[in-house]
Amino acid sequence: MADELDLKNMSPEQIRELQKKQCIFCRITEGKVQAKKVYEDEHVIAVLDINPGTPGHMLVMPREHYSILPQIPEEIVAHLGRVARHLSQAALRALKAQGTSIFAANGLAAGQRASHFLLHVIPRMEGDGAGISPPEGTVSEKDAQALHNSLKPLVDRLFGKQPSVPDSRIEKPEKTDQPKKDAKSNLDDIADFLSGGK
Repeated sequence: MADELDLKNMSPEQIRELQKKQCIFCRITEGKVQAKKVYEDEHVIAVLDINPGTPGHMLVMPREHYSILPQIPEEIVAHLGRVARHLSQAALRALKAQGTSIFAANGLAAGQRASHFLLHVIPRMEGDGAGISPPEGTVSEKDAQALHNSLKPLVDRLFGKQPSVPDSRIEKPEKTDQPKKDAKSNLDDIADFLSGGK
């Protein structure tokens, strides 16, 4: 048993398979665990949350196991968004909700409790007490500028633009005859960076 769970010697594929076997949401997508499905297709499934923030709280998830958003292929991310939009419309009409909160807890520090990426669609009524709002803070102009200077060059680079804020930490692109990277490969770079791959 100790040999099976020696994570240091496992390949990323083996770790992913282990996560899949232990993931309740993978078992839901495979039909091995019962759930109240409200939508499903070949890529995505949506179920009612068994511990809802409000009545009608839905969880939208990819069928394939991905722990966090940057691991998910761009076309599946887009599809998750389209499904969430339609589920939001359904909640507004069928449940007479006054609004919906749509969010993802992406990573432990953000409050993610499941190892499977989930997009929450929560029907809202005024005064429902669900309390899904970020705390309000203040940032000095100096700190805001420092944050901007740290983020903007990397975002520019990941989207194939020249950094608008000079920063010695950002690698200058070498002149090359190769065509510019397309948006998908730039988003792949973002996913690699955020998941620790770069």
